[in-house]
Order: sequence, then C-alpha cells, then structure tokens
Amino acid sequence: MGDALSEKRDALLALGRAIDFACGMTAGWGDGELASRMNGLKLDVASLDNYEVHLSDKVQFLLDAMVGLIGIAQNDIFKILTIVSIVGIPPTLAASIYGMNFKHMPEYDWAFGYPYGLGMIALSAIIPLAWFKWRGWF
Repeated sequence: MGDALSEKRDALLALGRAIDFACGMTAGWGDGELASRMNGLKLDVASLDNYEVHLSDKVQFLLDAMVGLIGIAQNDIFKILTIVSIVGIPPTLAASIYGMNFKHMPEYDWAFGYPYGLGMIALSAIIPLAWFKWRGWF
C-alpha cells in the first residue's frame, strides 16, 4: 500500500509540474478564464497531494503498530524460554552430580539415597516455578 501511495505521489508531482509549466506558457492567453481553470487545477493537485500525505502517515502508523505488536509477541516468547531454561538448569545440575560414578558418594550408601536424589531434582524444578508464579512472571 505504501508503494502504491508512493506511485500516486510521483504522478501528482509530475502533474503539478506540468500544470505549473502550462500556466507559465498560457499566462497571456484569453480573458482570464483559462488562468482561473489552471489555478483550480493547481489547487486540486495540491489538495490531492495533501490527502496522499495523510494516507501515507496512516500507512506508516499501521506499520509501526504491527512492528510493536510483533515485538511484544517476541518478548512473551523469550520470557517463556527464559523461564523454561532457568527451571531446567537446577534439576540438570542435580541429576549430573548424582549421575557421576565416584566410589565415595555418601548418598549411594543411604537406604533412601535414590528417593533423596529424585526429591532434590523435583524440588529444584518446583521451587523456581513457584517463585516465578508468586512474582507473577507467568
């Protein structure tokens, strides 16, 4: 739509120049009726040019509004991705620590070592989720 308006503006500019040229060339002709008509044409072209500027401003406003809405949508997506990554990092850390094959890890000898590890992984995911929910971030 902006391109179409630009073409219309170019046409109006060319028409305005042609009318100015014609006014200059026909200044001494006739009884003044021709000059009056040419002046009316000039005013009509100027009016259409102003209207084209108004339409171009509307198109630019709509374009800016759409860019803003796209930015808001992208911010929401990045917020969700950030929350998912922050919630996923602590359980991954806990699972990687308990997944190591060392001889002297005291949790391996505990009767409830496995449930302890699972609980730690679950809590490390639930606590950040609860905190984000409490803060109203999602």
